[in-house]
Amino acid sequence: MPRRAVFTDVMDVIERRIAAGEFMLRDLPGERKLAEEVGVSYMTARKAVTKLIEKQVLSRRANGSLEVHEAFLGEKANCQVALLAPAFASTHLARCRLAVSSATEGKAIQFRAVEYVHWDDAAVREAVELSDGCVIIPSTEPIPERVSRVFRSETSKVVFLDGDLTEHGLPSIRLFGPQHIEEIFEHLWSLGHRRIDCLNTQGRNDEIESRIDQWSLFVETKGGTGQLFDDPAPPYADPIGRAHRKMHEVLAEHRHELSAVVCTTAPAALAAMRACHDLGVRVGDEVSLCTINNEPTGKYFYPSLTGLEMPNIGPMLEPFFEWFAGPDRSWPADLLVTPSVSTLLKGESTGPAPR
Repeated sequence: MPRRAVFTDVMDVIERRIAAGEFMLRDLPGERKLAEEVGVSYMTARKAVTKLIEKQVLSRRANGSLEVHEAFLGEKANCQVALLAPAFASTHLARCRLAVSSATEGKAIQFRAVEYVHWDDAAVREAVELSDGCVIIPSTEPIPERVSRVFRSETSKVVFLDGDLTEHGLPSIRLFGPQHIEEIFEHLWSLGHRRIDCLNTQGRNDEIESRIDQWSLFVETKGGTGQLFDDPAPPYADPIGRAHRKMHEVLAEHRHELSAVVCTTAPAALAAMRACHDLGVRVGDEVSLCTINNEPTGKYFYPSLTGLEMPNIGPMLEPFFEWFAGPDRSWPADLLVTPSVSTLLKGESTGPAPR
């Protein structure tokens, strides 16, 4: 069987990079740069580019630079959507990225995921200004007013996912509405827990503040008791180790007083479960632990973790995709979008209040 020509491998690499949206926000490199990046000779890269021009995958501008041919992108050239996500290793963030990517499949959309390490990262402005619309997952770092003005600009179309930025006049999708979060507290109350504490090690952004406020209001309204154990991690820092240390401290001081602990995030709950194991505290028996938003792996923990499962965000994103592709400059509907239903996984980590 004859060996496959090297230039065809280079063609495959370029087409894969185009399909992944890599050149949506930046220009294609020239043949010499492509040769360096792929590790082939200049002549091999030039032949690959020539063939891709013939196939109408690429085209050459009047100044000699390369661009993706409109015929190759087809309808997708009409709407380019970027996803901005914090450059932080997180199962939740990875799931959000996958959900947004899946929501674009089968639609006339060219999609590109971009990570940022702070709000003044050049990638933030480029994604907002060079795309037709941008889905932004906020970090716990406060958004500077100079960046907020970019998001509110008449030339920008953005929607925030998993955060409420409506106070800044920005469209937002909250994954869990107040009525859904209250289901968790009601579940604990129905199990007889009259002391419900809250553990937080996530940075205090608007979403975390809202969750803590809802917990506090519920306990006060019901006439229960509870304490906030708060040790927020700095922006982009890992909250898991922090939660493990904090739960050790809580157990050392309050072990015999605890009944139920609501963790603002799944990583904090996972670390709290480990701290309980370290000290021989039986989760679901001696103390109940749960999280507001559950990770996909929550059901496989031992014990399984009680918490709200991530909703299907596809239907919530579709109107925003239509807005990105349309002529309206301003978002024409309510700024805040929340799912109509939620699913509470009642895991083994929560049980009847200890007597």
